[in-house]
Amino acid sequence: MQVLEGVRRAGLSPAVFCADRPEVDAWIGELESRGFPVVRYRPTKEFNPLGYFAARRLLRGFELIHINKTHPRNNLPAVLAARASGARAVLATEHLALPPDSHFPAGRRIITALVRFTNRFLDRTIAVSELSRGMLIENYGIPPERIVAIRNGMDVARFDEPVDTAAVREELGVAPDGRVAILIGRFAPRKGHNYCLEATAIAKERLPGLKVVFAGDGELEDELKAQAERLGVADDVVFAGFRRDVPRLLAASDVLLLPSEDECLPLVILEAMSARLPVVATDVGGISEAVAHGETGVLIEPRDARGLADAMVDVLGDPERATAMGDAGRRKVEAEFSLEATAAAVFSVYDELLSKNGRP
Repeated sequence: MQVLEGVRRAGLSPAVFCADRPEVDAWIGELESRGFPVVRYRPTKEFNPLGYFAARRLLRGFELIHINKTHPRNNLPAVLAARASGARAVLATEHLALPPDSHFPAGRRIITALVRFTNRFLDRTIAVSELSRGMLIENYGIPPERIVAIRNGMDVARFDEPVDTAAVREELGVAPDGRVAILIGRFAPRKGHNYCLEATAIAKERLPGLKVVFAGDGELEDELKAQAERLGVADDVVFAGFRRDVPRLLAASDVLLLPSEDECLPLVILEAMSARLPVVATDVGGISEAVAHGETGVLIEPRDARGLADAMVDVLGDPERATAMGDAGRRKVEAEFSLEATAAAVFSVYDELLSKNGRP
């Protein structure tokens, strides 16, 4: 969303194509409310050849196609179709850099080989952190000269609008003097919600009035609610559902939690830092490129519920230190992760690729 806004400000008119799934309804609504034309298509099953023909038909007529790759299995037909559509430039932003998972013994090797093959049809790959760039080169054999790291950018002004934090806290069932830790993200295995519930059970005795807010939805919701009941923290955790008011939620919170097992450089961290929140996150992917341990937040090991609990107590138990971390995070985002810098870098790649193929 942030890059789309920035690229539009730079003079291009982007159109958005996305799968017609119920879970993206809210996101699509936000795109359309901001004036972006959206085309929704019916997705096919993984590796279905019909996906190639459908994608080629949809993409025909565009000069530049930028694919947002979130899973190697789902993007293979799109890359080949984009190349065959007649576009002068095809590139992709890659969000996952680890080798693919598979339930079959040879599945990882097969999928990796297919990804390496389709990457040959890309003019450029954009990685969202320097670490992920190195991992993509190592795991998927992308030539170094054809991959560039462009960090996610943030429109910090979105987080300066006044918010009635008392009203938000009342809506979430938080006491006026309570402390709020928030985790924003889909209920997916790699996001670490289960470790957050365990950490809440450990930390709540040392943090009276603690509320942990889960903003999001997903396939694990019922399982997580059952786990909260088993751990005795059902009254301490708020399942807030999918939200479009992230700046309001962050303004009413005291710390962002991100106990993921795998990330590149998630936007939610930059959003929290823009809102002057300290961050407690796992030291995976490119997170350490944004979160400076002990300065803008605390980094912990993945799958470590006790370490997460200790970090929550460390940050929430010292309000002055938490405020200092939040202020340092805002300064870091303004200096290193501006929307303008990200959009300019992406636009520069567009210009380079189109210039090589006939017109800047």
